[in-house]
Amino acid sequence: MTTPPSEERPGRRALLVLFLTVLLDLVGFGIVLPLLPLYADGFGATGAAVGLLVTVYSVAQFFMAPLWGRLSDRFGRKPILILGLLGSALAYLVFAWSQSLLWLFASRILAGIGGATIPVAEAYIADVTPPERRAGNMGLIGAAFGLGFTIGPALGGVMASISFEAPGYLAAGLCLVNALVAASLIRETLPRSRRAELKPLAAAGHPVIAMARALRMPELRRVLILYFLFTAAFAVIQPTLSLFGQVRFDLGDRQVGYLFAFLGLVSAAMQGGIVRRLVPRFGEVRLIQMSGIPFVIGLILLGLAPSLPILLVALAILAVGYGGALPPVLGLVSRVAPDHVQGGVLGVGQSVGSLARIVGPLAAGFAFDIGPSTPYLLGGIVAGLATVLAITLVPLPGTLDG
Repeated sequence: MTTPPSEERPGRRALLVLFLTVLLDLVGFGIVLPLLPLYADGFGATGAAVGLLVTVYSVAQFFMAPLWGRLSDRFGRKPILILGLLGSALAYLVFAWSQSLLWLFASRILAGIGGATIPVAEAYIADVTPPERRAGNMGLIGAAFGLGFTIGPALGGVMASISFEAPGYLAAGLCLVNALVAASLIRETLPRSRRAELKPLAAAGHPVIAMARALRMPELRRVLILYFLFTAAFAVIQPTLSLFGQVRFDLGDRQVGYLFAFLGLVSAAMQGGIVRRLVPRFGEVRLIQMSGIPFVIGLILLGLAPSLPILLVALAILAVGYGGALPPVLGLVSRVAPDHVQGGVLGVGQSVGSLARIVGPLAAGFAFDIGPSTPYLLGGIVAGLATVLAITLVPLPGTLDG
């Protein structure tokens, strides 16, 4: 059934405003992330400590994402999104004021709490998008991530050359402006009549309990395992790419920022534009299967790259693979969830992703201490497992209503 133009246009406007809000948030995130390993190294951190620094962000997200999702199901999407932006602003101020490794850890925990509202944004998309188009529109979140990692690291590299504090202040300022913009322009998409219709999955009080409930549902369990493996494989890059570029190719702060910017640009193009055209043609499951192969190749090639041009080729290949796999996976998570628990189920999905971003960076940090190439070879193995699992998937037409 075709959506009438009168209904489609408000949905498109809502998606555009949400995209801009998430983009500005992730620009702030992108400003700080590539600098974290370098700042931590300046405080004398080992590779394992850098991995742990990235991990604590995801630990905070693991516990907070289901809570934010449930609160958005109860109180609406808009106030929770704004609250998360304000929390992120505080986190970046603490980052700017960091005088030791302990301060960096505190800033990442606060950032994880504020940044755990991504499932709320995904639920917002589900509110204004019919099920058959959700995978494509979930790609908007991925595109915002990609563009955030394109603009943010480049800005961060420039600001770091000004002063230690400048990147944090810029990121905090963007979040505060973003909160004001969101308060003015974002419209609420969850009617009050639907806010009381909460079922046990959305009302579970602890992320482990919520995850256990979700994993008892066969269709959702397979998709969440797939999401975990793909995300863990990609997460090996976050704590190690800056150090890898520094050790292998003698890159400085600004050059490392450009590496992340390049990775983000390719990912944004894939998730924001190409995926939305490929999903209607191939379907979610087939697209996930097709994307796994370049993801594996890119990770392995990254670890073995003998020169900077080969490194860039590897980053482009893995960005195409991961960018092609992630939106369809998120689309499947949303499609098997009924409308009244979108926030709660997507919150569980975010917790699974956060768990992957706990395991991946921790393993990558220890692996980097073994050898600079080891994290990416390990990631390639995990991505290979995800690709094999994706081949066993069949289309998932059901929901969790039962």
